[in-house]
Amino acid sequence: MGVKKKKEMQVAALTICHQDLETLKSFADVEGKNLASLLLHCVQLTDGVSQIHYIKQIVPLLEKADKNGMCDPTIQSCLDILAGIYLSLSLKNPLKKVLASSLNSLPDFFLPEAMHRFTSRLQEELNTTDLYSYRKVTDNISSCMENFNLGRASVNNLLKNVLHFLQKSLIEILEENRKCAGNHIIQTQLMNDLLVGIRVSMMLVQKVQDFQGNLWKTSDSPIWQNMCGLLSIFTKVLSDDDLLQTVQSTSGLAIILFIKTMFHPSEKIPHLISSVLLRSVDCTSVPEWFMSSCRSLCCGDISQSAVLFLCQGTLAMLDWQNGSMGRSGEALLLDTAHVLFTLSSQVL
Repeated sequence: MGVKKKKEMQVAALTICHQDLETLKSFADVEGKNLASLLLHCVQLTDGVSQIHYIKQIVPLLEKADKNGMCDPTIQSCLDILAGIYLSLSLKNPLKKVLASSLNSLPDFFLPEAMHRFTSRLQEELNTTDLYSYRKVTDNISSCMENFNLGRASVNNLLKNVLHFLQKSLIEILEENRKCAGNHIIQTQLMNDLLVGIRVSMMLVQKVQDFQGNLWKTSDSPIWQNMCGLLSIFTKVLSDDDLLQTVQSTSGLAIILFIKTMFHPSEKIPHLISSVLLRSVDCTSVPEWFMSSCRSLCCGDISQSAVLFLCQGTLAMLDWQNGSMGRSGEALLLDTAHVLFTLSSQVL
């Protein structure tokens, strides 16, 4: 038997725009030892694996820099370009994780400037109006939240903008999907984009520290308004049987998660969800924002599959451990089981 050759790792090389390239050239030193020179050499390579070697040299080089270097225009421009590089890389490119891992070790005195640059570049991304670029932006929001300190800080700084972008993008994707009825290739892409947008919305609620408090829970808060808008979209998606069931079921999870995050006092959440599942909501006793966002769940007819997805969301997204919801939680669990037993076997 012949010995199989080990397959070499393939990594797509990173590239930068002409303006950033000229910036690096203008700041590169004659000896080729400063950060601009390092990045210039890196971006001129055509092999992504070799570029990884240079990315890993960024922090060691900055650790040798004078603490006053944070005011150095060369380093400021390089941090800006690094932010642009990170956001330009695809989610699956190993260079993205390598760069995030390296920047997680950035010396503390460079962090404020780096955070400013990343926040600025992410804001530019959020401003896009190209529907077919929305997925790239959504992927970047997701990657920023995963084991990347600068990315997460930037998302925190731009939380209301990020939520607004997600609301806007989901609305436009749904509309484009309606317009493209019959074009299965485009619709498959749009459905996937819709699914990712819903999942990233959930990720924000679960990972952003701001949602642990109550400061944003006022009707004039932009964050609150965007949360209500997203909840309304999830309700619409859940009730749309023309969409893939994977998208609908994820919306069921998102609805319960958002109710859990938004509804106050929390002790009344089990009763509210029970009334939704049992189709017994007293429309005069629920908050106006809930009626506005979830009217079809309160007053309309929803399919059995939609009820199933809400049951799944109830079981998956609430805190069932250690009986933390008390007697009302026990009642909700019994109601959920009752509703599941009454559903047609065709949807189970």
